[in-house]
Amino acid sequence: MKVIVFDIKGRFAHFRKFYSNSSSLTYGIPPRTTLVGIIAAILGYERDEYYQVLDSEKLHITSRKMTPTNKLIQTLNYIRAENIKDIMIPKKHTQVPFEILTGENGIVFRVYLFHEKKEILNEIEDRLITRRFFYPPSLGGVNFLSNINYIDTVEAKEVYSQDYIRISTPIRTESLIELSIDSYKGKIIKERMVVDFDANRMAKEIISYIYDDEGNNIAAKVTDKVYGLSDGENIVFM
Repeated sequence: MKVIVFDIKGRFAHFRKFYSNSSSLTYGIPPRTTLVGIIAAILGYERDEYYQVLDSEKLHITSRKMTPTNKLIQTLNYIRAENIKDIMIPKKHTQVPFEILTGENGIVFRVYLFHEKKEILNEIEDRLITRRFFYPPSLGGVNFLSNINYIDTVEAKEVYSQDYIRISTPIRTESLIELSIDSYKGKIIKERMVVDFDANRMAKEIISYIYDDEGNNIAAKVTDKVYGLSDGENIVFM
């Protein structure tokens, strides 16, 4: 299997939790739907037209947190509009808490992907190498613009082991058999995320994941397929 690897970097990010109410909370890592949106932007797909061609059965994708992050709350002034005139000449505003992900030197996520269709995979690789992005990539919201750096295209082989495997990407809790925490000193985060949308942008599947808050490997036994990359790293797709 040929896996494309690239880094996406930015100063701020916001990955809205699907169950957030008026207070906009963010995930600590990009959910699969955000990663798919980034690929769709690179390829030039319009909103809501790529859910089938980039669904989890065709596009296998995941990411790794490369930098420590922290969260801060800002208050946004939204226009309270009941008609078009209120938008053109706003009279009232609503203040909404908005959670932002940031880091001391910005934030970086390493993305790994494989597509079942060779022509789509090759186009993604070509656009990453030549930096020909159809739409500007962002870390969540369109106002959080980002830079993408192509890293490499590597060979990945499925790893078979009855022992613990050190995994560097988020792990689905439903596939988790056992964790090795004897010498673990990090902080494991568990979050529920949407995996795929249907044609009407409704959630098709919601899954819980665990990941290390600083991007460290997690030693675990899992039922999901684990892929070993040529650089020795082990990943599972979201």
